[in-house]
Amino acid sequence: MRKHQVFAMDTCFHNSIVGTYPYDVRCEMLVELGFDAIYVSLQTDGLHHADRMAATKNQYGLEVVAAYAGLDVIAAKDDPKNHEVSELFQRLPYGCDLELTLITSDQSVKPSSIDIDHLAIERLKPLLEVAEKQQAHVCLYPHFGAWLERVEDGIRLCENMEHPALKLVFCGFHWYAVEGSNLSQSISSAIPYLHSVNICGSSREGDIAGCTIEPLDSGDMDNFSLLGCLHRCGYTGRIGFQGYGIGGDVYTNLQRSMNAFRSMEKRLSIHPNWSGLI
Repeated sequence: MRKHQVFAMDTCFHNSIVGTYPYDVRCEMLVELGFDAIYVSLQTDGLHHADRMAATKNQYGLEVVAAYAGLDVIAAKDDPKNHEVSELFQRLPYGCDLELTLITSDQSVKPSSIDIDHLAIERLKPLLEVAEKQQAHVCLYPHFGAWLERVEDGIRLCENMEHPALKLVFCGFHWYAVEGSNLSQSISSAIPYLHSVNICGSSREGDIAGCTIEPLDSGDMDNFSLLGCLHRCGYTGRIGFQGYGIGGDVYTNLQRSMNAFRSMEKRLSIHPNWSGLI
């Protein structure tokens, strides 16, 4: 059985009653449920615990595996929000990756437009310098509605820049919402750069990008086939659970997702030929 490093995105830890769960409670839940790592959002108000993050490995045995942020590729070089991303990246523990959605404040620029690739490359170069110092990676995060919306957009930038610290995230929900077909081709094309994967249950006709985000044991999306495709293509990197907007009992939802994931792993170990369903 392949062993992936398993994490939960911090989007899993929010509901309408509590708000966002405290950092220490998140860590305690993840440890109890058998997770390997924690994942944070790169925001000023979300990094007031930056010093505690450095002690997370020793205190809880959890890696601080990645932080998520957005970067406006059309903004000026001295844009304060973009500068803040760089500053906060440097405050993360060594080895903590930056998972980055590339957006544009210019509404006339369509998602996936190659016309501003050169601007994206210019904005990425300083962050890649930080990544080298941090012994980390910048991982491009395809996101519904963003300029970098499709897996192929991330592949294109990785191929153009050929930088060892520039990698790619496969986001199950956003792939399902934006593309939703030719999964095997998407995965196999991404594999040379693929460094992180996040998954969730999802069904059509939801409120977020026309789809739902649910615990892993729910929804129409066939995550078993996705996991099988990843294994067949040789992916052994980290896999996390997306939880944006799920709410409810955080612990129970994470437990359901972990149980579903372990069940899928077990099935693939017993029936490796099932990885070729797609």
